[in-house]
Amino acid sequence: MAIAGVLFWLFLPERYTFNTPIQFANSITAEETIARLVTDEHFNISTFAENISGARALAITETGDLIVSIPNDGSLRLVYKDTNQDNVSDGSKLLLKGLNRPHGIHLHEGWLYVAETNAVLRIRFDAKERKFIGTPHYIIRDSFPGGGSHSSRTVKVGPDNKLYVSVGSSCNVCNENTSKRASIIQYDLDGKNEVVYASGLRNTVGFDWQPKTQLLYGVDNGRDMLGDDLPPEELNQINQGAHYGWPYEYGKNISDNDKKPPGLKTSPSSYNLTAHSAPLSLLFLKHNPLMRNTALIALHGSWNRSEKSGYKVVALSFSTNGDITERDFITGFEHNETVIGRPVDLTEDKQGNIYLSDDYTGRIYKISTIKEH
Repeated sequence: MAIAGVLFWLFLPERYTFNTPIQFANSITAEETIARLVTDEHFNISTFAENISGARALAITETGDLIVSIPNDGSLRLVYKDTNQDNVSDGSKLLLKGLNRPHGIHLHEGWLYVAETNAVLRIRFDAKERKFIGTPHYIIRDSFPGGGSHSSRTVKVGPDNKLYVSVGSSCNVCNENTSKRASIIQYDLDGKNEVVYASGLRNTVGFDWQPKTQLLYGVDNGRDMLGDDLPPEELNQINQGAHYGWPYEYGKNISDNDKKPPGLKTSPSSYNLTAHSAPLSLLFLKHNPLMRNTALIALHGSWNRSEKSGYKVVALSFSTNGDITERDFITGFEHNETVIGRPVDLTEDKQGNIYLSDDYTGRIYKISTIKEH
């Protein structure tokens, strides 16, 4: 029976390839990892914090600490800023526990918003005292579906002072029984006045607003089982009321099946990324003069591609004429099919330092501009 199972996997068609990284995270030290990572020539990278197992979303506080979500543990941790200039966090502490797969976190006007798989709560946070004030209060509960194939939820406050929550699809490819799946939903800050803002977004975990234009962009994870090179992952300019194709189309309106409803107008991607590279974070940089008009994307890495893709951070530059160009920003998390890290989320402090979470090793990296002497 075991031999039959092995033969089954060996002779699967290419579109059914499984190439998941085998986790040997503890076999390589932080120093060895840093030695293998390659950054943009103007930046260096260091290990800011370790032993934050399952670290996912990041939020920078007013005083420079980091709040980190840990969905598998149902908790949030506070990672302290570096006060002795050794480029390493001064430590960490548990902030909150007992949550239902908390993923997205966002700080806005003294409130911390937390997205569970089926809810959003908020609580006052005192950055100077490094503690919550009062108890968590649910502002959205069971209004959107939880669980499914894509159970993480991202929450952010936009420049319009509205709350945005991304809800992934329940499946690889299917017709959902609710319009709230594969969507971004908009709310008032108190959780009222729900509107499905955009749809046809299979799993847009990462989204952010371009500072100059205040346009909303998101990175979408495309479907599986179409082979190594299809479909591309997408960067989409997300407009209210628009449909971005899933499950009927992908990329630049390429048809995936013949079941697209008559009259449904779909929007093409703004830019295509490598298939199956799994973009999980999109961050427009605001505080570093070297990175004007630039967004960073954390590519978590493929699991069903014969040659692994992703496992890096890329930079997208937006020109004034609308062209988008891509370049590597951090590489080395994967080399010759060996994986030593998986990028998840990105955030930036007021000094232009960038922080990157890695749920494969439980580390948080700090990326800083190389100072000229």
